[in-house]
Amino acid sequence: MDVYRAAFNDCNAFEVAQALTVGDGYYVFKDIIAEDALAEILSCIELKEYLVNNNSVGVVRASSMNFHSHTLAVSKCCYDLVTHEKARAICSSFFAGPHKISNQRIFETHTKAHMPWHTDNNLQDGNTFKGKHELPGILFLFYLSDVSEINPFQLIPGSHKWSAQHNQRFFADKYIDQTHSTDIVSVKAPKGSLILCNTHLIHRAKPFDVPGFKRKTFLFQIDAVSENHLGHGEQLLINPSFVDNTDPAILKYLGFGSKANYPTFPQTSVATMSPQDLWLLQKNILPKTIRGLALSFLKKVLPSTALISLKNLAAPKQ
Repeated sequence: MDVYRAAFNDCNAFEVAQALTVGDGYYVFKDIIAEDALAEILSCIELKEYLVNNNSVGVVRASSMNFHSHTLAVSKCCYDLVTHEKARAICSSFFAGPHKISNQRIFETHTKAHMPWHTDNNLQDGNTFKGKHELPGILFLFYLSDVSEINPFQLIPGSHKWSAQHNQRFFADKYIDQTHSTDIVSVKAPKGSLILCNTHLIHRAKPFDVPGFKRKTFLFQIDAVSENHLGHGEQLLINPSFVDNTDPAILKYLGFGSKANYPTFPQTSVATMSPQDLWLLQKNILPKTIRGLALSFLKKVLPSTALISLKNLAAPKQ
């Protein structure tokens, strides 16, 4: 299955790269993900259960948002979007030297979320922001929901050419409103659309307050590799069965053999869950807690031969 529609396969990689560098700093493909691929990717962000002492990967909660930050471990379609020949061709035209994936995630934005204006050329020490870097980079951002007036991706065309004058992590809304309000572009597009963005371009998701509306998004970022910033990028999990092409160029693009020191975004714990989430978590845990206590008690009072017999009775019949 080809995860992209024909328009992406047929695009001129050099022209797209030029738009990201000497042009306005972004490029939009509308309705570019194949329908079957879109359905598979959307299934990854469904909150099936809370991960508590669970030896798997899945959705985590950060305040009012859901994240799946290990897409390359669970979705062949996400892997194919990231490693597609045309996506890599655009990167080869954009970067003058080696480059690799720095992060990837699916997330679901709710009405209370607010992302300030920012660029994506960040340096980190653990989860701590340490300033901006000069490395070239491309953000690939896919709408998994229809985005019209509510919560579109917003950007300031051409800002990648001067954003280095500012070293702060976020730009104040007041500053953008006063200096660049007439320049703002809101990317309104159907689900399955792709926005490519220079990581030095100033952008955000437009704030919204529409109860019940959720915007689902998949993104990944490719950055240049530099000896000045060894370890730049998040630690990734990749399902080896997805790697159906072991060309050394693809493995380097995926970061095999390169350091990646940043923890997976976002940083989550029980503390990042809402009161409603915590209540649902307790409802889920309580029956399992009672069962665990009962099993622990039985292990203490029953002889080992009796426990083996009980396990044999509980095992499915062949």
